Amino acid sequence: MTHVKIGETIIRTPLGGFINHANDPNCIKVELRMTNEDNTQRPFAYKKWNLVAIKDIKPGEELTLKYTFYKV
Repeated sequence: MTHVKIGETIIRTPLGGFINHANDPNCIKVELRMTNEDNTQRPFAYKKWNLVAIKDIKPGEELTLKYTFYKV
């Protein structure tokens, strides 16, 4: 998990600090919506992103992602 969004706040996790920008990345981020709308006593809703490899990554190769949260 690279980032968590609660309300309008985006929090980068420690894993998010190890990913570099590339126009031709070897990973993508996949959004997961987390909710328990069926629980009326303590409902919650937030988003988180997992990192998924889209190319083979060799040992020692950096993880790259096309940034969308930040301007580069």
